[in-house]
Amino acid sequence: MTPRGRPRTGVREAVIDSAQRLLTESGVARLSTKEVAARAGVAESSIFYHFGDRMGLLHAVIQQHLRPLKEMLGERSGAADLRADLLALVATLEEFFLAAIPIMAAILSDAELRATYETRSRDLDLGPHRAVDAVLAQLAPDAAELRPAALLLVGAAHQRALQRHLSPPAALSALPSADAVVDAALPLFTPDPRR
Repeated sequence: MTPRGRPRTGVREAVIDSAQRLLTESGVARLSTKEVAARAGVAESSIFYHFGDRMGLLHAVIQQHLRPLKEMLGERSGAADLRADLLALVATLEEFFLAAIPIMAAILSDAELRATYETRSRDLDLGPHRAVDAVLAQLAPDAAELRPAALLLVGAAHQRALQRHLSPPAALSALPSADAVVDAALPLFTPDPRR
């Protein structure tokens, strides 16, 4: 039985966690503010107070999962170990995509949510391009020519997460490791001394 009344602390966190679990278990069809509120043990009005609407709630769920990536990107290591930095990026991006894919699917499968997301993304300059920007900012802030390499790295992390969600076990055994992905991408990020 779900406790009645507002939790003393952590309302936002409880709502975000409930929304994520509901999306993962049931998809967007069951993502109603009423259902999320019931699972979180809060009044439905709390969702509107904290998030504004369903899109605001979905945005908050995405932001929650972006936190580890933002923290990692904020901690520029003084070490010059490009391979270790790339491995950390791939692992963190992959974990983000594992959590975010159900949310992205929900947004893309609902015309109203998709239209709202497109408007907010344009207004706030949000979207998948920001992951590429973040990789460049972390690894090579002044190297715009590395944008294709950053896109490949982000794409590989997304593809690995997508396969972990949807591929049968036999296909997962053939999935290249994060190490193999980084080893393939490493030459793209290493400056050519002949230039």
